Amino acid sequence: MRENGLSRISIILVEPIYAGNVGAIARVMNNFGVSSLRIVGSVPQKNDFYLAMHSEHILDQAEIFPDLASAIKGLDRVIAFSRRIGRHKPIDLSPRQMARYVHNIPRATIGLVFGRETYGLSDAEADLCSLRCHFPANPAFPSLNLAQAVALAIWEVYCLPLDESDTSARNFYAADGIELDKIQRYMLDVMKAIGFFRSHETTNWEGFLHKMLAQLNPNKNMIYRLRQMFNRFHVLVTGKGLGYSDEVIEDEDSIEIKDI
Repeated sequence: MRENGLSRISIILVEPIYAGNVGAIARVMNNFGVSSLRIVGSVPQKNDFYLAMHSEHILDQAEIFPDLASAIKGLDRVIAFSRRIGRHKPIDLSPRQMARYVHNIPRATIGLVFGRETYGLSDAEADLCSLRCHFPANPAFPSLNLAQAVALAIWEVYCLPLDESDTSARNFYAADGIELDKIQRYMLDVMKAIGFFRSHETTNWEGFLHKMLAQLNPNKNMIYRLRQMFNRFHVLVTGKGLGYSDEVIEDEDSIEIKDI
């Protein structure tokens, strides 16, 4: 990771309030080779960007988006950072696990999402992110400063020794975000077509599949096998296959796919 930098990582700030935080974030990004800054809302106007010393170019090139959904569009994986934990706010990754996750999918573009200084991310915004990471801290005062949280996240990724990452996983070539969205939609379409969903469904299956696929990090062969499996479910229940985009699977067993 040190050799090729962290250029595939985007730092995403949701409605930051203090220009000083944004300036400090730009500086630490520059320290460790992260160049993509995305801001939801607008850049704070208070004139204390001096904290971005020698990193003004990152501020100048920052992309501005109206909402988080548009800010994460096009990224393969998105990780939200939150201090809130609970039964309905599960934490998927520790900071070190987050770093390994990023290292182990070296071809994927990654978005690291940080919420407002005042109240963080809304539940709806956090749900847009595949995974959640949590920094353990003093329970009596767990809220980190925004710039410090970004610095800790980038440092974890930057300093993780390469020999600590899973070499086999790094050669896995995980599917990109478009492919994950495509297989997720297909699985949901099959589930709907075969009558899987109850009239009063209590489980958020879309959210479950979204998170499961991000954690699984399937490669193209695994995506194909999931497609094959769900198409077979559709055949068993309805008597015919279900098309995958523009292609209709007539006999998936006749299609050969090689492991990647």
